[in-house]
Amino acid sequence: MNQRIDLRCSLKRRLGFVTLICCLLTTPLAGCSRNDGGSAAAAEALQVVVKTLPAVPHAGQKAEFVVSVLEQGRPVQEAGISLYLEMQDMDHGEHVVTLHEAKPGEYRGKGSFPMAGEWVAHVRVERERGTESANAKLVVSD
Repeated sequence: MNQRIDLRCSLKRRLGFVTLICCLLTTPLAGCSRNDGGSAAAAEALQVVVKTLPAVPHAGQKAEFVVSVLEQGRPVQEAGISLYLEMQDMDHGEHVVTLHEAKPGEYRGKGSFPMAGEWVAHVRVERERGTESANAKLVVSD
C-alpha cells in the first residue's frame, strides 16, 4: 500500500516538474513579439496609414516614413506618434523611428531596416485621452 502511494506521489511530482519545464520554455516565446492587440481595437476609430519612400525600402538604406493619422476624416494634430519596427519572423530587436509632425495629421521620420523580409510597423498615437495603436505590414527588399 505504501509503495502505491509513493509511486503516485512520484508520478505527480514528475508530471508537475514536466509541466513547470514546459511553462518555463514557452513563456519567453510569448515575449518575442509585440502584441498591441488590446490597443488596436481602440484604434479602429483612427485611420492610420504608413508609407515608405521609396515604396519598397531596401535593407541597410535609409527610408523616409510617412504616417498619416485621421479621426473621422480629420487630421489628428499635435499627437505623440511613435513608430516601432520589428521583423515579423525573426528577432532583430525593435527599431525606433523618431517622427515629427510635418503638417496636420502627417508625421515623418527617417530610419532603416537591417535586413530584407517582412516587417511590422507598430504605430502608437498618444493623446490627452490615452494611447491608441495600429500595426502595418511592410516588405523590405535586398
